[in-house]
Amino acid sequence: MRETARPVRSGALALLLLAATVTTGCDLGLRAGRMPHTEGNRLDMIDQPKLKPQRGDVFGGRATGTLEPPAGAVATDETPYPYTQAQGALAGAELVNPLPASPEVVAHGKFVWENVCITCHGPRGAGDGHLTLLFPKPPSLMTQKVRDWPDGEIFHRPMRGQNSMPSHARQIDARDMWSVVRYIRAMQAEEPVAPAAAPAVAPASPAAPPAGAVAGQAPAAASPVPGGRS
Repeated sequence: MRETARPVRSGALALLLLAATVTTGCDLGLRAGRMPHTEGNRLDMIDQPKLKPQRGDVFGGRATGTLEPPAGAVATDETPYPYTQAQGALAGAELVNPLPASPEVVAHGKFVWENVCITCHGPRGAGDGHLTLLFPKPPSLMTQKVRDWPDGEIFHRPMRGQNSMPSHARQIDARDMWSVVRYIRAMQAEEPVAPAAAPAVAPASPAAPPAGAVAGQAPAAASPVPGGRS
């Protein structure tokens, strides 16, 4: 039995050595380069056919990394905001705040406010944030007009944007925005009613030049009155 096992082991060892030699020759014995070539039965990895971002693919010449989603496609777990910018009153009539006015919700709304809204609207919603030094000042959220809005209309403004404020629908989760509405209501309960914003005054038109005057020239000196001093 022992004499028979030795030739079998020797043959298996010889086959292993042969396989190792062939594999080493395939992997290391051939020159690698930019042109496709075979190593054994494989292509060089860097030259194998693949689709890369922002490179025309081999089928249609389009940039495979910048494909536009099909029309009407919605990302997973994304709910598009259905109201247009001009439908604030409709949003106020149909939307209901799903969050309770609990201390936890109000505290979370304050957290979101102080990280997103405070830069323009100020610490207490008066429209005196730091960015108002460079951009138009937003109206106060403490006016009676805003107090009379339903929660859905307050929610609608940052979701769609208003005046110089862009939409925040893709930056802030809807539940975070609803908690901000609860925090605004809490501030309105503590702050006095702010006066309504003054209507914008149109700039005065320049005075019409005197009759007979030519644009760009000074008016002619008045002729001396007869009998008067020169």
